[in-house]
Amino acid sequence: MIKVFLVCSGLGHVNRGFESFTQECFDALSTEPSLDITLFKGGGESSKQAITLWNLPRNSWTAIQLGKITGISAYSLEEASFTLSLLPYIVRENPHIIYYSDIIVGSWVWHWRRLTKQSYKILLSNGSPVYPPFLRYDYVQQLTPTHFQAALKGGWLAEKQSLVPYGINMPEQLELLSNTEREALRLQLELPAVRPLIISVAAINKKHKRLDYVIREIATLPEPRPYLLLLGQREAESAEIADLGNKLLGVDNFQIRTVAHHHITDYYKIADVFVLASLWEGFGLVFLEAMSHGLPCLAHDYEVARFVLGKEGYFANFELTGSLAGLICQVLAEGDNESKRRQRHRSVYDRFSWDRLRPAYVKLIQDCANC
Repeated sequence: MIKVFLVCSGLGHVNRGFESFTQECFDALSTEPSLDITLFKGGGESSKQAITLWNLPRNSWTAIQLGKITGISAYSLEEASFTLSLLPYIVRENPHIIYYSDIIVGSWVWHWRRLTKQSYKILLSNGSPVYPPFLRYDYVQQLTPTHFQAALKGGWLAEKQSLVPYGINMPEQLELLSNTEREALRLQLELPAVRPLIISVAAINKKHKRLDYVIREIATLPEPRPYLLLLGQREAESAEIADLGNKLLGVDNFQIRTVAHHHITDYYKIADVFVLASLWEGFGLVFLEAMSHGLPCLAHDYEVARFVLGKEGYFANFELTGSLAGLICQVLAEGDNESKRRQRHRSVYDRFSWDRLRPAYVKLIQDCANC
């Protein structure tokens, strides 16, 4: 049996792709008889197989103030304090593999291994992504063909990596709400009952997620415009995004919310369109979430988005003014089509559901253990 430490400092603190993937990966593999997996997380309740470690959360007052004093980012302080709490478990339990997404944690456990001469393997789930040379990893999980090929070109050996995309927990059959149920749920969530609803699930920022672009594009549409709902973790740029949305769209047509990840399902159920305006993603797990509910997904046209969304995606050059607005008009003109919703759901289920990918993850871990 292979003993695996699955670690994520942000799990329990923030809602990003790393955190939701780590939790779902643990849920999917924790009952696998060939694996002995323990989840280490930064927040929430502990159990025998899911242990919460002391750390300085990146959004805490202490981490932020220490960051100002030391010049070290609050995120790095979270990672360092989390790893410090992890070390006694590494020494005592002597795992075969430490499996992670946050590269700062990976760097710390690499230094610890070098110092102590322990023999565990370091397995990176490359969601950032990072590129060769991979100096502090033994094995790399590449999420897309783009990054797999980039690693090969950079000199990383094929036998030191596997192409295994993110998985998603989803039912085999799509459950759609009736119009009456959708309207009732919208009202329950204090959203307009019948207007077209566009959602974007992303960190509330400009630099990467480009939510200012989404707002400006929707503002060019003729009235009555769709309602825009942004769901995500607030950051330094969030206040500017909120001000822009209120100014260009109005408080009755726009909203930002931060909700627990398990509540996002309700919003996918009632939305009409999903948008992610970033020009690049390491994978884009939210695409899977949205498509698993049958939503049309609008994305910038690049290789990773093409891989994830496949032929079901809607693509345009989001570096150009008017591109997103035109795509929104196209999708809304097509109307709500149950057959297309089910087709999108099936596309994601067949390629990315844990039901389909679980054996590939077991093999990934076995290959890392044997490398």
